[in-house]
Amino acid sequence: MSDQSEPLGTIGVVGAGAMGAGIAQSALTAGLEVILHDSSAAALAKARGEIHSRIARLAEKGQITTAAAAAAEGRLKLAERLQELAPAQIVIEAIIEQLEPKQRLFTALEDIVPAGTVLATNTSSLPVAAIARPCRHRERVCGLHFFNPVPLMRLVEVIRAADTSEATMRRVLELAERLGKTAVRVKDVPGFLVNLLGRAYLTEALHIQQEGVASAATIDRIMREAAGFRMGPFELMDLTGIDVNFPATRVVYEGFQHDPRLKTTALHESLFLAGQLGRKTGRGFHDYGDGKAASAASDGGDPGEAPVTGAPVTVWIAEEARELGWVSERGLRLVAAGEAEVMLVSPAPGEDAATAAARLRLDPARVVAADWVGLERSFLTLMAPVGGDGAARKLGAALRGTGLSVAVIGDSPGFVAARILAMIVNLACEAAQLGIGTPEDIDVAMRLAQNYPRGPFEWGEWLGAQRIHDMLRRIQEVTGSDRYRPSLWLRRRALLSLPLRTPQ
Repeated sequence: MSDQSEPLGTIGVVGAGAMGAGIAQSALTAGLEVILHDSSAAALAKARGEIHSRIARLAEKGQITTAAAAAAEGRLKLAERLQELAPAQIVIEAIIEQLEPKQRLFTALEDIVPAGTVLATNTSSLPVAAIARPCRHRERVCGLHFFNPVPLMRLVEVIRAADTSEATMRRVLELAERLGKTAVRVKDVPGFLVNLLGRAYLTEALHIQQEGVASAATIDRIMREAAGFRMGPFELMDLTGIDVNFPATRVVYEGFQHDPRLKTTALHESLFLAGQLGRKTGRGFHDYGDGKAASAASDGGDPGEAPVTGAPVTVWIAEEARELGWVSERGLRLVAAGEAEVMLVSPAPGEDAATAAARLRLDPARVVAADWVGLERSFLTLMAPVGGDGAARKLGAALRGTGLSVAVIGDSPGFVAARILAMIVNLACEAAQLGIGTPEDIDVAMRLAQNYPRGPFEWGEWLGAQRIHDMLRRIQEVTGSDRYRPSLWLRRRALLSLPLRTPQ
């Protein structure tokens, strides 16, 4: 009988695919015995070869000794029969992402493993409670969601379903620590934590594109160069595969009762239905030709990059733009009194250029709005009201001459980077409000699993809770969409001038 008070020594892994093999490798190099099961002997043989090869490379790089590598390889046992998992203290399921096969597996395991053995699912989207529902002892079932590639990714989500016991949680947290992973406790909700919060980065970019504000390439460029993300949202969707991110988005949207903040766009679904799935098919939001990254994905593809010839542009700077400080800091010396070709303004948070021009009673044909979010990276985004894009492009060309990187977009409430970041922060605040994760765990999870340059709450403190709250309220007013309603967590802290991490 497996006793949860005993030190961990043996785990079982069901499924010899990429995830199962990765989990097995991590456990082997952590000194655990691993029983790897798959119904396919060929899959088991392939997994063993890949595991041994990767462990050997660790020894070649000096990350482990040759003796440690040989010992790790010797701790792997292949099992073609499910009954061979009986000695395992924890069994981790990593099979096909479908509910019924997982339910059948767990009910079969209950007749094989001792009462104290923990049954963990590596599901990324299915409710853990649904998987556990047919089980007799649901208290020992939990989620243990690893990220691919498992040996390299430090984060693991530990999901507690309605019936999961605290003893079960302690046992899997012990395993996570043994594997050298950073574990975050998460509620059993659609998408858990990382896949839920990752929707904001992707779906807001999709909505900005759908509005005709900017191309996928320009949005990608802004998020890389202005906000410091490793990949733009459309590059990321093409890399993971639209056959992966569209269904995941739909599951999360439906699971949260069609909350508009989680809604995707018609183009996203259209590419999925057309089989244009990204890099794997050679075409998605970008065209990859022979498998190489499209030039548009890397060069911005922004018509505003075209040089503008003629006399230097003269600029009138609205006082509120001057007060931001970035004008003088960036060496802009293109200011003239009297008649000016361009009127440079800084919209209120969440305002579009049309609204700013009307509020300031300026000629919309000569108004250009500037976004400060990319300032620390010497990046500016410019936009103009309808009919004013010529002024924006001319100013953009002049600013590039001062050494700035510039993107010119169509009119948008909240520009691009600030708008996407506000949605990231807002969804993170909603997750904290619902108790899905703590602000600290949310920041850690998104930095480790999604390579965010800042965690959502770190972004929130950097941008300012009041500014984000005002931005979302104005975007909601401009668009009429409940997609932009501020989270109660955000609203209360903004109203009281409290840090966003202030607990309930």
